[in-house]
Amino acid sequence: MQWEYTQLRFIPRGKSWTGEIEELWIDDRHLISRNHPHHELTLVGLMNDLGAQGWELTTYSQPFTGYHGGCYTFRRQK
Repeated sequence: MQWEYTQLRFIPRGKSWTGEIEELWIDDRHLISRNHPHHELTLVGLMNDLGAQGWELTTYSQPFTGYHGGCYTFRRQK
């Protein structure tokens, strides 16, 4: 079986999780930035969109760089 992968990486706004996103990427596409916020985009909404496209969540990792971001890795069969 062959798989293709995509990653959703984010940095939340502030030091506690409010649901607001300060920075967000899907692979190399920078969808939300400090200078270009998109208040209509949500992490759950994007994850639901990926699921509707056949992507399955495989891993979540949190970096050890001092910020409270994360990286979700999804896969789907080629």
